[in-house]
Amino acid sequence: MESTLHKDTGGITVAFASAIIYSGVSVLAKFAYRYELTPLQLLKERYVIATIVLTLIIGISNWRLLIPRSWHEAGIMFGFSAVFVTGPTLLYFMAVQLLPVSTAMFLFHCYPVFAGLFAWLILHEHITRTYVVSVAVIAVGLVLLLGATFRSVSARGVLTMLACTVSYGLFAVLSQHVARGADPRTLGLFNQLAPALVLCLLTAGEPVLYPVVFSSRTSLLAFVGIGLSAAGGMFLFVQGIAMIGAQRAAIIDSLEPLLSSVYAFLLLGERMKPVALLGGLCIVAGVIVGSLPGQTAATHRKK
Repeated sequence: MESTLHKDTGGITVAFASAIIYSGVSVLAKFAYRYELTPLQLLKERYVIATIVLTLIIGISNWRLLIPRSWHEAGIMFGFSAVFVTGPTLLYFMAVQLLPVSTAMFLFHCYPVFAGLFAWLILHEHITRTYVVSVAVIAVGLVLLLGATFRSVSARGVLTMLACTVSYGLFAVLSQHVARGADPRTLGLFNQLAPALVLCLLTAGEPVLYPVVFSSRTSLLAFVGIGLSAAGGMFLFVQGIAMIGAQRAAIIDSLEPLLSSVYAFLLLGERMKPVALLGGLCIVAGVIVGSLPGQTAATHRKK
């Protein structure tokens, strides 16, 4: 009993640490845009640095996880990550450039709505009462969030982030069936490595790490911080899932937009209107509801 309690406490701590660390990526990216990089260039730096950091972390903890079980599996993971990770994150970084961090993060965390829809369309999973309630709460949150900031935020940024949430929802569904059985840490590494190589190809002829990264101590801390936050947050999240399960880890992960809003206020001076904040809280509440076990309607039983 005590060992189970200790494991649960440790898992919750690890998952919460993941949320604290990963929620800093957007704030650091917003700060890094001051060095006049394009979203494509900034995203490349994020993935190159994260790949290096995650390779070191996994290599030290268990170097065998660096090697896929087969070349076929490696090809599938690489191809999937090259398309379905690079695309959504590029949209995400484009939106972060145009929107306040808090607005961007709350919008992004609406992706479970689209993940559930894609699961119904592609995998023929049943629509549960829990999912319907989750969508309704998130919809109320969106109305409050966007209604309160309608005149002050970029419409292009909102549309870009909504496109990101749709594509990320598709990624979340398909990733469950790609390289099934592979260790999540190995898949996570490919999720960093493949976009890094794709982005290096798209910016061929440019430095892998731009001189601006090393132009000052502040810039170095900002860019390295983006890579560390992304790699460390992902690694800890996977560890948290292993310790307390995906459901509870996902609930803790839903705190990220709240933490990002705090960081944005402290580091960037961003402030949310009370109604917009209430909308953001509704979105988080909807995501948490969607993470709870659902019961299907009586007519929606599995065959």
